[in-house]
Amino acid sequence: MTVLISTRHLVDRLRQPRARADQLRALRERLQRAGDASPANDEAVALARQMRELRERLDQAVGAVRSCSGCAVGHPEPFGHWQGGHCCGGRTEELFSNDELAALALAGTTPGRLTPPRSELAGCVFRGPTGCSLAVRDRPNLCVRFLCRELEAELTRRGDRREIAAIQAELARCFARFAALRADAALPWE
Repeated sequence: MTVLISTRHLVDRLRQPRARADQLRALRERLQRAGDASPANDEAVALARQMRELRERLDQAVGAVRSCSGCAVGHPEPFGHWQGGHCCGGRTEELFSNDELAALALAGTTPGRLTPPRSELAGCVFRGPTGCSLAVRDRPNLCVRFLCRELEAELTRRGDRREIAAIQAELARCFARFAALRADAALPWE
């Protein structure tokens, strides 16, 4: 699989800004290592799969919103590079922590699923002018469950904030349990 990651890196270097291609390679390698490690705990696998389902449910519940289309206007680079996605201006390696990568790998995310947009690099390597290039199932839990104040206000006005908060809380609970299992067992997914 390392050969595939190296080959993909060469293609990315031709199509992407160098910084994005290099960050992608490092992230894919970390995800591969997480996937190669044998899960020592059936509960961790079940939690990883449950989190994948909860991310998809949460995304469907939030649906199309206006808040995320203009929240970055007026902010400094990289956050304000595009009109929306202020929260996506963060650093990829911080968004994809070892716990996040372990959960994604156990739920079926592979290095090949980590496909970037074709655009300038502005924050996370998966952030593009129209949003995230990753399928919701392959995004970190943090990215899916984060709701800024502006988005919370929109959901409150819409009338479904409480239902969305319940899914958000369940996802956070599952992730905390997953991280605790990793810490307690010193699982080798780093």
